[in-house]
Amino acid sequence: MTPKRIPAVIATSLAVLTLAVSPVAAHPIFEKGAVISSQVASSAAPVVVGKPQGQDNATVRFIDEALAKKDSDRITPQGNITERYAYSTYSVPYKTVEDGNFNVGPREQDTFLCSVPRGGTNTIAKTVEVSANLKIQSSVDFELQKVINIAWTSEASGSFKYTYSTTKVYTAPESVPNHRDYYGAIQYDLGSTIVNKTDVYHVYNGDSYMYDTSYNSQQKVYAKVPKAIEFARDF
Repeated sequence: MTPKRIPAVIATSLAVLTLAVSPVAAHPIFEKGAVISSQVASSAAPVVVGKPQGQDNATVRFIDEALAKKDSDRITPQGNITERYAYSTYSVPYKTVEDGNFNVGPREQDTFLCSVPRGGTNTIAKTVEVSANLKIQSSVDFELQKVINIAWTSEASGSFKYTYSTTKVYTAPESVPNHRDYYGAIQYDLGSTIVNKTDVYHVYNGDSYMYDTSYNSQQKVYAKVPKAIEFARDF
């Protein structure tokens, strides 16, 4: 009897068992967001492929209901002067994404585009689209939201969408292990928006119109601005 050989036999059996149940890396499932991190050998840096085209000097005219209920009367040597509210405007003279506010996330809608074998090329098989809305980072009234949306996206709703071209050629270098998979997604930048509010009043002397006057205020509003990106993962 050789009891000293038992641990060796057990170790050999465990090794065989480990090999038998070791997982085999499979091709990832090509669905939205279906990327298994343990299968990823490396990844390429994201590339911006589409941004919303905002409107410069966006302006929205509206009636401020609170101001519409109030007129200002004063007695002067010229007579009874009355300021009667007429309308208000929001305007955006300036907007920017400052350094450090790019790619603030969250990255959304990871969408498979195509897979390219090592050293080969490929194109997208069918049209792929991603979409998102501007995300204002504070509570604002409807008209203020509208002018900020227009300033960044040209759409009153703040919507943005991007369609990936089926004619673009994607490549995979010889350095990838087996294949390079390309994905589209939505990413966000944090933009700051300067908004001017102008309240316009008609000035009357008695019942006689004289001129317009206005009162101005300014505020800064932050919003997450969507953009379309591409990124790749090597398997």
